[in-house]
Amino acid sequence: MTTTEKILLTGVTGNVGGAVLNRLYATNADLRVLTRDEAQARSLRARGIDVVVADFLKPETLGPALAGVRQVFLLTPISPEQETQANNVIEAATRSGEQPRIVRLSVHQASHEAPTRISRQHAAIEDALATSGLPYTLLRPQSFMQNTLASAPTVVAEGMIYQPFKAGKLAMIDVRDIAAVAEKVLTEPSHVGAVYTLTGPAAISFEDVARSLSVTLGRDIRYVNVSLDAAKDAMLRRGVSAWMADALNEYAKAHSEGYSDFTTDDVERLTGHPPTSYAKFACDFAQRFGAE
Repeated sequence: MTTTEKILLTGVTGNVGGAVLNRLYATNADLRVLTRDEAQARSLRARGIDVVVADFLKPETLGPALAGVRQVFLLTPISPEQETQANNVIEAATRSGEQPRIVRLSVHQASHEAPTRISRQHAAIEDALATSGLPYTLLRPQSFMQNTLASAPTVVAEGMIYQPFKAGKLAMIDVRDIAAVAEKVLTEPSHVGAVYTLTGPAAISFEDVARSLSVTLGRDIRYVNVSLDAAKDAMLRRGVSAWMADALNEYAKAHSEGYSDFTTDDVERLTGHPPTSYAKFACDFAQRFGAE
């Protein structure tokens, strides 16, 4: 049984949020989008989507976004303020009088003892949800296959992937599979209290990524492990903040030490189909990697 209740989506400018929006929009679900960007609001309204302009860091703006809402897809951007942003939405939801269910996009192995600051942020947010009195569902994905698109410029120009992951394996997941799970969970009432850890079909290394791209592109793509210091310097040169660079390097170090070398069957159980392989992802995004 699917729900026809109003669903509030946040974070729709990102990979996951945008994919969730597109899936639900295609089903004619009763949607509302929260954005702080007026230009994006105009674009979404042109598609007939209900939009409220609000800011996670301005709690006084959040009430109208939550009025009449029964389901919330809560995605907050990675930043030092992430915990505050999420908590402001949770608190506004408790004040709304609707008692909406929060479907929270968290991260795999969120824990106060996790080796990354981002995972510890998510653990604190999960705690806030658990004590809020609101119904909730947690989606805990692994690293996104789409993150490998960051290497597309060097794949195109040099046939090289430069990353500080050593031989570490990650059960990367295609964002499209996360969106399929989110659609299912947001439109069914049977997932309250559930925690789903979402992975791809196999844990793979960046050597495996390079091999898949080599097959797809028909030319030799190689992976070169770089030091964490070199990776940070490259990120800083691209304009990434020092906080973000350090946060991403914490993940890279953890991945290189086996932190993400596992899979689950949650995607297949929820969607009825196996998660997307990296080989399929590489084919689907071949042009981004320089295919002619």
